[in-house]
Amino acid sequence: MKTILLLLCSFTTFAQIPTQEEEEKQSSFDYYLANPLNINLVTEAELQSSLLFSSEQITDFLAFRKQIGTFQSILELQTIPSWDLDFLRRTQDYLIFSPINPSWWKPSSSLHQILFKTDWTAETKKGFTEPDVRSKVRYVGDRTNQTLRYRGQLNANLRIGFLLQKDAGEKDLSDFSSGFMEFKSKGFLEKIILGDFINQWGQGLVQSGGFALGKSFESIKATQKFNLGGLAYSSSVEYGYYRGINTTLKITEFLRMQAFASYRNLDATTGSDSTGNKYLRSRVEDGFHRTSSEISHIDAMQEKTAGANLIYSPLRFPLVIQFNAVLTEWSLPKLVGLGYKQPEWSGKALKNYSVNFQYPVRNIRLVGEFAYSDNQQFSILQSGATSISKKMDLSYLFRSYSAGYFSPKSNGLSENSENLNEIGLFLGHGYQLSKRVKLSSYFDYYRFPGPKYQVNESNTSGWEILSRLQFEKRKAMRLFIQGKWTRKEAKDLIQASLDGHYIALKSWDFHFRAMASNLGSEIGYLLLQDIKWDQGKWNLQARFAYIDSPSYDTRLYAYEPGVPYSFLLPAYSGKAIKTNLVIAFQYNREIQLAAKWARISYSDRTEIGSGLDLINGDTKTDITLQLLYKMH
Repeated sequence: MKTILLLLCSFTTFAQIPTQEEEEKQSSFDYYLANPLNINLVTEAELQSSLLFSSEQITDFLAFRKQIGTFQSILELQTIPSWDLDFLRRTQDYLIFSPINPSWWKPSSSLHQILFKTDWTAETKKGFTEPDVRSKVRYVGDRTNQTLRYRGQLNANLRIGFLLQKDAGEKDLSDFSSGFMEFKSKGFLEKIILGDFINQWGQGLVQSGGFALGKSFESIKATQKFNLGGLAYSSSVEYGYYRGINTTLKITEFLRMQAFASYRNLDATTGSDSTGNKYLRSRVEDGFHRTSSEISHIDAMQEKTAGANLIYSPLRFPLVIQFNAVLTEWSLPKLVGLGYKQPEWSGKALKNYSVNFQYPVRNIRLVGEFAYSDNQQFSILQSGATSISKKMDLSYLFRSYSAGYFSPKSNGLSENSENLNEIGLFLGHGYQLSKRVKLSSYFDYYRFPGPKYQVNESNTSGWEILSRLQFEKRKAMRLFIQGKWTRKEAKDLIQASLDGHYIALKSWDFHFRAMASNLGSEIGYLLLQDIKWDQGKWNLQARFAYIDSPSYDTRLYAYEPGVPYSFLLPAYSGKAIKTNLVIAFQYNREIQLAAKWARISYSDRTEIGSGLDLINGDTKTDITLQLLYKMH
């Protein structure tokens, strides 16, 4: 297996990307299916971050829109040079057309969408059984997960949405609720969001909510984030967002300002000192409220946040500079950590500042961000990307995160789960060998100056190499072979993948994947076969997967087909067979019905899960039903 990987890496210089890149892109596509881009108001940053368009297509689109002013029909897109009919067919579900309406409160080309989804596990988990002598704790609600979501586009200017959601074991559908109202225009008040929102600023060292690609063989997209500003939020993920008001002001053609204020109740575990004063033990971000213990964490802490940024982009100079500031205040103090956590931030109030820039030098796009927290800790991220020729791309990203740096919403590229205690260099490379064949690679070196979780030594280091050779025959076949070698804490994890798509007679799509993972003496395998049939109102997907992985250390990830607008990327380990069947039926223009059946059968255990999620048996069956109603 090491030989395969070395052969792949020998064809190219080092670069960056994760093995789950295709699945991560699928998550982005699902987001834009639910939140289509309005062609009259979409920004360059939104087009770039969507992962749907090439640089040439974005440039041509913006130039064409600038020339005509506003689109009067989505059919006008086919006159853009790089937007052919085949591309438009593939992207039409991600785009909407709404004319600019001077009366923002009046409906125009309205689109309303209501989705209800419920799913459950057929086998009975311990949490839903009667209490016994050994354990009396049980879940307070029924076994179903439920989601009710509404999104409405009243016109090009006004969008609203809300969500109600419960997890299995929780009492009712209103356990978690989220909502927003968003107004956009081309005037002084460019955007205002009331309700729930996230921010994506600069390179993500102070504010980076929502989806982030991470390491990727598409090295330019992996090393360069795009400032999207404030974004409305209605995800079922119960943490990582703000609740309040978010505004963007267009002061001049070259100066914009964004400001926000938020107040939220947060789930947390707390403690009390010898004087009876409460303090924060940990933030609880799983969103579960199924037992009396979990319910006691609800709204245990309050968070007040306010922030602003100023974006300067001179008209005659291709430079963008952004100044950011955020103040966060918690109702409970975070105490000084012990052991490896001792350098981390402590207290109740935190101020974060950063400066980030974008500047093209010839055909090299340079970006960077310098961030500082008021406990005198800092983080730096600087990257560059260029196309040396029509065939070759190069990119790099350098990062240095202090051990005590902290921002609650940071998410810059990192090997750690948080942007702290790390120095790293990422190098990316892509080469178009021919019209249909491309070789992409990355190399990422990282060092941890201080001790970390389960590592007592200082100055430990590691690296990651990935290389992918891909072949694509348009409308017929896609194939890639990939190798990845990760070294961390003197352990070598080696992974290899072979993946192929074959499209037959326009209605049938066959997909297979073979994956292997090696750590020490352990070797894990995953083999899967998908068949997809799409004919008129009916869409069917079926999967058969064989899993053989000795432990969780050699687990393997693969995107799992689901009902529309859902995303699942499970970790597979153990020895098992998993089968899936997904059926979607478009009853009429307004109504779509969908269902999913998934079963995993283990041959190496008689129990699945642990704690209150324990199932006595070797099979687990999940069932999903979904109703989608669209009103145009």
